Amino acid sequence: MMAVLCEATPQDLFNLPLYEHHLVIDTRRSDDYSRGHIATAVSLPSPPLECPEGDRDRLLVQFIVSYMKEFVRPENPSPIVLYGSSQPECLKHTEWLANKLEKLQRERKAIAVIEPSLDAAETTLNEGYNPFKQFCNTVADRVKEIWILKGGYEIFCSEYDFLCGHVSFESMFPLPHQVTSSLFLGSRVVSLNKDILSKLKITHLIVSLSQKLDWTELQGVSVLQCEVEDRNDQDMLPCWRASTLFINEALSEGEATIEKARVRVLVLLHGRSRSTSVVLAYLIKVLKIGFEEAWTMVRSKCWHLIDRSLVFEKQLKEWEISETMALNSSLL
Repeated sequence: MMAVLCEATPQDLFNLPLYEHHLVIDTRRSDDYSRGHIATAVSLPSPPLECPEGDRDRLLVQFIVSYMKEFVRPENPSPIVLYGSSQPECLKHTEWLANKLEKLQRERKAIAVIEPSLDAAETTLNEGYNPFKQFCNTVADRVKEIWILKGGYEIFCSEYDFLCGHVSFESMFPLPHQVTSSLFLGSRVVSLNKDILSKLKITHLIVSLSQKLDWTELQGVSVLQCEVEDRNDQDMLPCWRASTLFINEALSEGEATIEKARVRVLVLLHGRSRSTSVVLAYLIKVLKIGFEEAWTMVRSKCWHLIDRSLVFEKQLKEWEISETMALNSSLL
């Protein structure tokens, strides 16, 4: 298995989600990290531009040993996320670190190349346990992607300031996934309270008529309630029609498009399957795409959390056919 080195957007990082214990490395200067950083990130500060390769290797090994002593190993090793700033030394260090980790993942023999940067006493703990080798083996066996965050800390913080600064793990609530700049996909674990809705700048909400709501938490939010039960044989068509109309009207009123939103809609219909079906139906209709393309788009935003067998695929494909027929008729 070879890791893919790629650029990630702030939305990609938001959708991981961060509270699931991924390895996020901040390559900015120590004082910048101390003033504030992305939630759960650990610091591997940039050395001076003229820092020799051997010294960079030593700093990396020291960082890995320290990290493994505290955390044992990344709970979710893939992807590893790197971010920094626009400072030249930080850009160089981030690129160097990404290439070094990619090489460690690709070539186990690379472990032996940089391990001598520390004495054996520094890398080996009780009963011969070597945290550096354990980390490298984890990278080699389980890391599929290494991300470099586009725009670094500044851009991420401008989009998701509530996940920056000094955020305690306990305060990192389960969050919805952001499918587009305007559209968020919720689930049963997402709470509908003023704090979450305000931080996400949610203006519109789609829920089921049977869901219990605390309306005091929803002041200032426009709400659509669909007659949808928590059943696998539910006819979703009326809900999709109402939801797509609701979203389109909201975006039109806010003078927004699917690419750049002033309006933000959270879909939370019982659990993730019904919520996902609404998002898919909306994408099929508005973007004029098929089910497969819409599924791929949504899956890329929350790849490990949705089950295709539960998103009313048969009904969505019938929806796709009806939308294609309506489009063709309009062109005649």
